[in-house]
Amino acid sequence: MEPQIAAKPAFTVVGMLLHTKPMSPEIPELWNRFGPRIGEAQHLAEPGVSYGLMGRFNQEDGKFDYMAGEAVLAATDLPAGMTDWEVPANTYAVFTTTLPALNATFGHVYNTWLPTSGYQPAAAPAFERYGATFDPTDPASTLTIWIPIQQ
Repeated sequence: MEPQIAAKPAFTVVGMLLHTKPMSPEIPELWNRFGPRIGEAQHLAEPGVSYGLMGRFNQEDGKFDYMAGEAVLAATDLPAGMTDWEVPANTYAVFTTTLPALNATFGHVYNTWLPTSGYQPAAAPAFERYGATFDPTDPASTLTIWIPIQQ
């Protein structure tokens, strides 16, 4: 499983945020709450596209920040219960996967690919990108995982 290496300019996501443990059932629960609210944010940059942002892992409590949201051109007039997250420009290793394979793909990325890739993690959020054709009810539907990297 080899990634594409891609540069992505800075962008802003508006959505619902939680502080949780990796692979927690709270993450799909967050998507269940956010799903009906898709499209509420103003100034959408990529209509029909959603993001799952992952902040830096906190060693002390074993948790990280996770946001289900949508990219916007400007974070103004935020919907109730939503916040914004600025993602800096970065270079990413981009992996294509499915929801059923998501945990295994993350395991491969961090335990196999990254240690032998010649890259190291960059200080930026990793994220899942759910394209406009993604269907969460179809186990074969694909999404991409973007891992921030540096030489």
